[in-house]
Amino acid sequence: KKVLPVLNQVVNLMHSDRQKKPTNGSELMIQALRTWEQGSRSRQIARRVLKNFLQWGVNQGKLKACFAPPATVPETRKPKRVGFAIGDLQIISLIESEKDDKWRFAYQLLGTYGLRPVELKHLKIKDGVEGKELWSMYQKSKGGRKGEKTEPRKLEPLYLVNAEGKAMDYNLQSRIELGEELPPLGEYASMSLRTRLRRNKLWNVYRIETQDIGEVLVPYSFRHRYSKASHAEGFPLANICKAMGHSLEVHLQNYSRFIPDGTSE
Repeated sequence: KKVLPVLNQVVNLMHSDRQKKPTNGSELMIQALRTWEQGSRSRQIARRVLKNFLQWGVNQGKLKACFAPPATVPETRKPKRVGFAIGDLQIISLIESEKDDKWRFAYQLLGTYGLRPVELKHLKIKDGVEGKELWSMYQKSKGGRKGEKTEPRKLEPLYLVNAEGKAMDYNLQSRIELGEELPPLGEYASMSLRTRLRRNKLWNVYRIETQDIGEVLVPYSFRHRYSKASHAEGFPLANICKAMGHSLEVHLQNYSRFIPDGTSE
């Protein structure tokens, strides 16, 4: 899905009779990447795929040295979209509007534990010091650090609160322990979740409302809620990072907007 579109583009360029063929790695990358929008995530992935492929080909002696990829390819980055932190009452209403029990279970887990969508596929019960614990066994690449991955972590619930101020304990850990089924998520859990959510009328209402304030409603909005609510509770920053399964650096890059700055006070 990620590799073939790029390599097919290269094949078309090298066999084209309508334009001058690329004669080196720089020309090849510039021409091949025109298919993808400048600054987009898809172009970033395509650039990485092609760079790695060209480097491999040269190292293996399958391509001439002139086709080695350039050290850098100039890019105009798009401003990063601001992910909306969906509110507790919105999540509760979304859960109530969902007709399928498996998806309702998924929304409850996402909202309560601030999970990445893919983590729904990696939930395990472990024996802890004080009894059974719910863990995410998912390990995510740390990006830029060769081979390094995040560690599995114990999940800490941050309960949704309804209009009466009552914490919504959906008894999630026990339900996982009993083997309650989640919906089929396929290879790309985030895409499956997004497809399901976009079939929900209430979700689409939220999407329009979110656009009006210059933000974007995405499957990660459940996770954004967990971060925002954690900071609102005044939990130590290190604890929030550990509960969410990422480093302080990553947290500050993505969630610094939720950290109270004391200006109003």
